[in-house]
Amino acid sequence: MEWKGVTAVTAIVVLILTASFLAYDDTQQRQNVHGRNIFINETLSQLEAETMRADALNATVSARDSLIMELEGDISSKQKKISQQQIKIREIEDVAQQQEEEIQHLREVQASLQEEGKIIVDQWDATLVLYDNVDIYEKQSPFMEIVKDNPISYNKIGIPFIYFRDETRSVENGVILGSYSTLYNYIYIYKDNTEIRTIYHEIAHIIYQKMFAPSPSNIQSWKGLYNDLKDASLLSTEYSKTNEIEGFAEEYSVYKTQVKDQPQAVKDFFRQVDDIMD
Repeated sequence: MEWKGVTAVTAIVVLILTASFLAYDDTQQRQNVHGRNIFINETLSQLEAETMRADALNATVSARDSLIMELEGDISSKQKKISQQQIKIREIEDVAQQQEEEIQHLREVQASLQEEGKIIVDQWDATLVLYDNVDIYEKQSPFMEIVKDNPISYNKIGIPFIYFRDETRSVENGVILGSYSTLYNYIYIYKDNTEIRTIYHEIAHIIYQKMFAPSPSNIQSWKGLYNDLKDASLLSTEYSKTNEIEGFAEEYSVYKTQVKDQPQAVKDFFRQVDDIMD
């Protein structure tokens, strides 16, 4: 009986110890889980804070990238404007140089007119016709007389003078027979000229400058005809193929002198031009 009692007590003690241990272990595990939950929550909070910081940095970087792109676009725009201004400056300088050269030409003409007997002066409507000397007059005046007999008046385009120069103008691939001023509308014919067509060629340049260059519709009208003629190989001269401006001058000079037959469309076109002149 005593042995049984000891055994029972021992069993109770073991159960108490086991229960205590299990209770302690459960508490410990709960504490561990709670600690881990706290750690996880803190880690998540830190991750959230870092994510927000990264988002803020990304936004800052994005804003800086946008600003950089905007600045680059602004720089590009300014560089383009500077380039355009430089082109305009060069154009103005070219025009100024051309104007100075043409003013110098006018001064030379004026000086020649003031020297009695140096230059021969004729008149064609409102246009002065000037010859450097007797030799030039004898050679070139027959061409000019044919132009003067033309019933079409060119007073509307305002040619101040046509000057027949005792001068050879050489270029890389030959000589220049005539030239015109884009600023003052005067014409030079040089000593190597041998045909009336040169005079009409230069007159046509001034017609183009005065009547076509300011009018997009007129330019398109001529360009359409010119391209059709060029595509069909119907331009009157090789020089006509240079561009539509030289083509206009060449085709008009051929039309006026009739040195070569032209398509009816060309004749009709330049007949309208002459009608405007009258």
